Amino acid sequence: MQLLKSWRDRLKGWQPVLPPPAGLALWLAGAALALLAAVVFAPPAVPDHPGPDVQRVTEAWFEVPGRVPERVRLPDTWAYRGVDHATPGRYRFTFELDGMPGEALALIFTRLSTWHQIHVNGELADGRAQGPGEANPGVPVPALVSVPPSLLRPGLNEVTVDVRYTTRAGLSDVEIGPMSTLRQTHQRRLISSVALPQALNLGAAGLAVFLLLIWRQRRKDLTLGSFGALMLLGSVRNYTYFMDTALVPARASDWFFYTAQVWSAVLLGVFAQAYARQRWPRYTRLLVAAAVVLPVVGAWAAAYEALQAVRIYTYPLLLLSCLPVLWLTGRAAWMRGGKAAAALAIGVACMLAAVLHDYAMQTANWLPITESYLLPYVMPLSLGAFSMALLQRMVRAMSEVEVLNVHLERRVAERTAEMERANAAKTRFLASASHDLRQPLVTIGLLVGMVKDSSVSPPPQVRKLLDRLDEAVGAMEGLLTGLLDLSQLESGSVTPHRAPVRVSDLFDAIEVHEQPAAAMKGLRLRLRPTALVVESDPVMLDRIVRNLVGNAVKYTREGGVLVAARRRGDRVRIEVYDTGIGIAPEHQEAIFQEFVQLNNPQRERSRGMGLGLAIVQRSAAMLGHPVGLRSQPGQGSCFWIELPLVPEAVPAPAAPQPVPRLRGRCVVIVEDDPAVREALNARMELWQAQVDVFESVAALRRWLDGPRARRPDLLVSDYRLPDGDGLQVIAAVRERFGALPAVIITGDTAPAELARMTAAGVRVLHKPFRAEALLDALQA
Repeated sequence: MQLLKSWRDRLKGWQPVLPPPAGLALWLAGAALALLAAVVFAPPAVPDHPGPDVQRVTEAWFEVPGRVPERVRLPDTWAYRGVDHATPGRYRFTFELDGMPGEALALIFTRLSTWHQIHVNGELADGRAQGPGEANPGVPVPALVSVPPSLLRPGLNEVTVDVRYTTRAGLSDVEIGPMSTLRQTHQRRLISSVALPQALNLGAAGLAVFLLLIWRQRRKDLTLGSFGALMLLGSVRNYTYFMDTALVPARASDWFFYTAQVWSAVLLGVFAQAYARQRWPRYTRLLVAAAVVLPVVGAWAAAYEALQAVRIYTYPLLLLSCLPVLWLTGRAAWMRGGKAAAALAIGVACMLAAVLHDYAMQTANWLPITESYLLPYVMPLSLGAFSMALLQRMVRAMSEVEVLNVHLERRVAERTAEMERANAAKTRFLASASHDLRQPLVTIGLLVGMVKDSSVSPPPQVRKLLDRLDEAVGAMEGLLTGLLDLSQLESGSVTPHRAPVRVSDLFDAIEVHEQPAAAMKGLRLRLRPTALVVESDPVMLDRIVRNLVGNAVKYTREGGVLVAARRRGDRVRIEVYDTGIGIAPEHQEAIFQEFVQLNNPQRERSRGMGLGLAIVQRSAAMLGHPVGLRSQPGQGSCFWIELPLVPEAVPAPAAPQPVPRLRGRCVVIVEDDPAVREALNARMELWQAQVDVFESVAALRRWLDGPRARRPDLLVSDYRLPDGDGLQVIAAVRERFGALPAVIITGDTAPAELARMTAAGVRVLHKPFRAEALLDALQA
């Protein structure tokens, strides 16, 4: 009583818990189920007072072999009178006509065997025997028989109906009247008893296929998979009930219906456990055994025409096996609450009640011949209502996924912004740090160069120290140049200028630069001669190949380095081989990232900072040149870059002319750092130039406004000044004296500042630099 009271309270307090579409679908499904139940359980749609032209036959004589003819009332069910359903039977009745009809008469049977013969006044009016394609031979179905006027006569007419059945046997009452009147009645009955259940089950089958397709993407959802399989199997079975013909023999069709019942019960049990989130091992083993054993038994019985006897004992066992389903779904509905769970529990109960009804009608022959199957109506509506709830659950899940995706995209955007800010901070830090390092490094480099170039030769010990100092300065310059190159690539201030490049000239320049380092390590550096010409940016290509060769020399302890160019169709591949330690496959992508070094845990500065390959990859990507690597640990490496081939011959470059010094030329220098300013002044004087030096923009402007100002031949200015920048210096001098050559020297690597200098179109010399680079810039 307490349980019933709790259920009553729940039913009273029901509120819509699903969005409107799902709730509406459930209510419509329930209403349709109630309406169809009322239609199915109602007596046949025959008017109580037929029209004047329609007669209704409710009595007939019945004859079977071995029995005395007897008068029976229609509808007649053989099982009620103990007549064997496999025995052929004959019904005989009469009807009276006032005169000859002007059209064919119709005989309507609510239930007539698909195997029958009908004679009117001794003449065959309609006959149908069992054929090879018969789907349901000898089963009761609605029938309309046309009787032509030629078989009729005024007064009394006699009709004999010979029938044969395989399961249910009997005959419904008969309506006799004009074809034009009764045809519509018959068609309405066919719609409600055949077309409607076929349409319902066809729609349920389509929905089941949709659910199975979804389950295919989510194999772990056993609820969805078992439910979709149950719907599909039951819908196909129910649809086939009402087919007139089949593609398989009668025994195979009979076995299919039997097996479908067995597997439907098994799938229902699997679904109930998955839905209730409970697993009963013994019950599961019982279901698996039934799914395997019973179809085999059914196949054997069908071969010996004993399947009906097997059904009589098997179907009650299947019904008993479904009792746990009622418990599981009912308990789940109680625990979860809501309309969807309750609809499922009620739907399962209705299905089992329909199965019991159909068993009593079809197998046990306990119900009248005029009864109809309930399962084809109840199953698609009951399962369809719950499938709509499942679909609604999926829609809600998809909506939640969309919301989560929005949150995820927002988080990703926030994290991306944080990473961009961190990267910008890193870039600013590197720019500031490298600028501060470049200032003293320029001074040291210029002073060391002056001492080495002076006419007074220092003692050997001092000369050796100067060489070591020069090497250290060169190493620091290489490190800072790598940072500068990376900053330029990040800022987008590098614009490729493509031109034909002789690979032989490129190899010659690299050999001059890298041969001393290879010789110091005892390595053999070979560059294979070639006449190939490629298209690329000469400066960027030189930097790429130089980095690859330099890396090979750094990481090769013994053996050598080979540089070669090979033609591949309309492409040229430059390859750098080494006999070094090799690179493991799992590290071959990481080495192209900045600041990544392998086999250098002590971070020896002689091996650089791990920027070379990052610069190679970014430069090659900007040029559109593929870069790759082949390597195995202990077997060396091969780095390559692929470039477009230039088939036409390129004229050899003109021999360089000797560059004169700066003797007698007037040079203006603006530099705020005292050490760099003095070093620049000393170097210019060593080159015999006339120098005017200023520490700020203000000092320069005072000189420009004074009487001692003279037109300079060259202008050298630091970019970052205390009261301005180098671009302002150039603008001020050119405003006073007109256009003249100018060079900006800077240690700034900030991408924004590099882009600004590039946009101004002035020549830029990056700190630290050697005296030769400064001289080249001034004389360019």
